[in-house]
Amino acid sequence: MKRFLAIVCLIALGSSVLAQNIDRSKKPAAGAAPAIQLKDSRSFILPNGLKVFVVENNKLPKINLSLVLDIDPVMEGDAVGYESLSGSMIGTATKTKSKEQLDAAIDLLGANFSANSEGFFASSLSKHKEALLAIVSDIILNAEFKQSELDKLKKQTISGLQTEKDDANAIAENVRRALVYGPNHPYGQITTEASVEKVTLPLVENHFRTYYRPNVGYLAIVGDIKYEEAKTLIEKYFGAWERKDVPKHTYATPAASKGRRVIVVNKTGAVQTVINISHPLVLTPGSPDAIAASTLNNMLGGADARLFNNLREAHGYTYGAYSDLSTDKLVGSFNAYAQVRTAVTDSAVTEFIYELDRIRNEDAPADEVQGILNYMTGSFARSLERPQTVANFAINVERYGLSKDYYKNYLQSLNAITPSDIRRVAGKYIMPDNAIVVCVGSKDEIASKLAVFASSGKVEYYDNYGREVKAVSTPVPAGVTAESVVRNYITAVGGEKNWSKIRDLKIVMGATVQNMALEQVIQKKTPGKYMTEVKINGSMTVQKIVFDGTKGQQSGMQGSKALEGEILADTKESAAMLTELAYLSKPYSLQLKGIERIGETEAYQVEVTNAAGKKSTHFFDTKSGLKVREVSTTEGPEGPASQTFDLADYKEIKGGVKIPHKMSIDFGVQVVEMTLKSAETNSKIKDSEFEVK
Repeated sequence: MKRFLAIVCLIALGSSVLAQNIDRSKKPAAGAAPAIQLKDSRSFILPNGLKVFVVENNKLPKINLSLVLDIDPVMEGDAVGYESLSGSMIGTATKTKSKEQLDAAIDLLGANFSANSEGFFASSLSKHKEALLAIVSDIILNAEFKQSELDKLKKQTISGLQTEKDDANAIAENVRRALVYGPNHPYGQITTEASVEKVTLPLVENHFRTYYRPNVGYLAIVGDIKYEEAKTLIEKYFGAWERKDVPKHTYATPAASKGRRVIVVNKTGAVQTVINISHPLVLTPGSPDAIAASTLNNMLGGADARLFNNLREAHGYTYGAYSDLSTDKLVGSFNAYAQVRTAVTDSAVTEFIYELDRIRNEDAPADEVQGILNYMTGSFARSLERPQTVANFAINVERYGLSKDYYKNYLQSLNAITPSDIRRVAGKYIMPDNAIVVCVGSKDEIASKLAVFASSGKVEYYDNYGREVKAVSTPVPAGVTAESVVRNYITAVGGEKNWSKIRDLKIVMGATVQNMALEQVIQKKTPGKYMTEVKINGSMTVQKIVFDGTKGQQSGMQGSKALEGEILADTKESAAMLTELAYLSKPYSLQLKGIERIGETEAYQVEVTNAAGKKSTHFFDTKSGLKVREVSTTEGPEGPASQTFDLADYKEIKGGVKIPHKMSIDFGVQVVEMTLKSAETNSKIKDSEFEVK
């Protein structure tokens, strides 16, 4: 509105000459970097070594506390995850209060508290500041760790890991870290279900008692509080915090590869490939190159930057391509990444490397550089609106030994960056010829096309946790065929004779999704009738599909419609009492693709093609014969999407047949863990259950 009024005033004053002299084809020249008026924090040090920074800001009646511990990461051995769990245990109990009592006390103040192994954050209205400090000091100085709370946290952690086990992005990050940093560096440690199981109460408690000490702490107090009052309160509530020598650790700095490596992690049936192009680098916070390197990364892999415009806008390979260039006191890393369609995996890698080479070998246009500098100037200025920013600056200056005026001069340093500076730091910190290219996707579709990018000319294969897979596939024993694998499965789940006696079947599965109870009911009845209904919290029907043997209907939150096309065909296929029996005859065709490892299980990989040409992949345990995984592809609103079903805990039900009692369903964006609640056979299900209205 102000801009509109200004234009009107210029016209009213007859400023036509000025308007005629404006060249609207050119961007306005950037002005001089604005001077930054940073309000100095005030600081003091307690006798126990705790360094405290106070930033007074009375715009709002609030107060924030944040603690940062300057500690080295540790090698966790076979119990990787105990350091993180140690942080999660903080606030679960004190010598005088249970977790419920602590939570109630925090809620009563309308306050917030969260902690991790490297510090904590707390906030409340300023009128409750002393009560907040009393609670926080009790949590830190009188912490108690209880086995029951650790058991809960371990269970939650393992559940999260199970959810991520088929997440291509999580897999890529695991493998990237394992290979970039290596097994002898703490950043290369990977948390697994097995490692979490080995975490003990003494481990997490000892880590807290050893490393959570005031003499390595930086406490920032921001908000509506006077320096003198803050000093008095901190001395009162944290003065008794006992100092202790904290162990220091040194690690060999990981080096970049001598040549480019290409790593493939197989995700059978994947319709997309997650690409990470990464290597370690030595770039500490506040180093002379840090600001230029940040500018470089914003130009290369920021929002609407070079990678984004190339891989998305110009080629349509992905919804987004980005990069990170991180500083770290031990070792940082560079990583360029995207999730692309399987068919264009090699083309996407080509464009990534093209952009990495281009930014190293060519000076960027001056206007492109200026645009990035303008963006970063605005971001920095906006960050100053948060009082916490000033406190973080004070901590960083002290922690990393920066010059006292580092942040006051930040914009001047930023706006002095030139195209040649960006090219120089790109040549120093972007190393495409020494990078590790991690691709998580369908190896059968992508591996042969990626070998050309490896300096060795060969693709290396790794599993989900960064462990090399020496043998890509185990040889199939003589005499084993796709048909024999399917027949063995039918025998393992009760045999064709027992299944032929099942006239109807009702299965109820349950799960918890985002704290809501989900229930799926599946009913089948010969010949070829099918119904499935998904409910939330026992009452709200999310989706219901009914098939009477000829026609079908889908209803739910999106309304009701007749089943057609692929959905109708899939529903008809699902109506079979045991679908695998149909696979042994036309119109189905089977192909044994080899033996693959699913977790710790070796499984026969069988590709099934139906009458419409649609393929699905099934994995059968080579020892038990039972199916452990099924991967299929469906057409969604945004193109093809892969679905993975993991099956486990087969048990016999009435009728002498076996069904899985546990099922994990990966929809690509979320994993749902389902457990069998009940199963009934030959219970005389009424035909009305399958009626299409």
